[in-house]
Amino acid sequence: MPLLLPGDIVTDLPVPQKANATLKLGPGLTHTPPSTITAHKAGQLVVDARKNALWIESNSRRYTPAPQDAVIATILRSSGDAYICSIPSSASLAPSSVQATLPHLAFPNATKKTRPILHPGATVYARISLANKHMDPELECFDAETGKSAGFGELKGGMMFPVSLGLSRRLLGDGKKMLQVAKRAGETWEGGNGAEVLEELGQTIAFECAVGRNGMVWVDSGDIATTLMIMRCVQGSEGCTAEEVRELVRKELKKT
Repeated sequence: MPLLLPGDIVTDLPVPQKANATLKLGPGLTHTPPSTITAHKAGQLVVDARKNALWIESNSRRYTPAPQDAVIATILRSSGDAYICSIPSSASLAPSSVQATLPHLAFPNATKKTRPILHPGATVYARISLANKHMDPELECFDAETGKSAGFGELKGGMMFPVSLGLSRRLLGDGKKMLQVAKRAGETWEGGNGAEVLEELGQTIAFECAVGRNGMVWVDSGDIATTLMIMRCVQGSEGCTAEEVRELVRKELKKT
């Protein structure tokens, strides 16, 4: 996977497996007609030949809202028909990082009488339902297909801490995607599937965890010392191989 810098031209284009297949460009790449593809941020170029897709895998500092992303947000205040929330990114914990709206009825089976009452400072796990550059993002706390909570809603108790945006994506499953792409390309990917730290911890400790693509992680184990240990393991797994992550977790478990 080659490393690209802003302004570099991409020459390693995948060969489409189907005739007239459209080349899909992901984050970090810009198309200049007729056929020039340029990187606009630094990172590793990932080429998925099966899906005929390209994107830059990077570790940016500021989160940019995108539809269907799961995020951890904080309630700032309530307006007439919606809550005003902040979506902090791992590099900026200021409440003004990114503001979003969460409609009062954007909860499972919510009505004016049964909707949850959230107070300023409350933490919610939500999905971005609408995002564009002309207006604030809109959040929802239910699965639009099933109408059920699907794990979204208010996060009570526990502790929230920051991780890099790259690590949060791997914890949510992007590491498995990278592993599959590297395997199909005949390359090695030592990072594993990205979720080894949670899998290893889950074999010994009972805890709840929510990961937002905005680089925030919420953990609740019912015990402060255990929650802090989980935080150290998750934050320490940045840049480690799968085996190094397992060894890190085993060492932390021996201390507790």
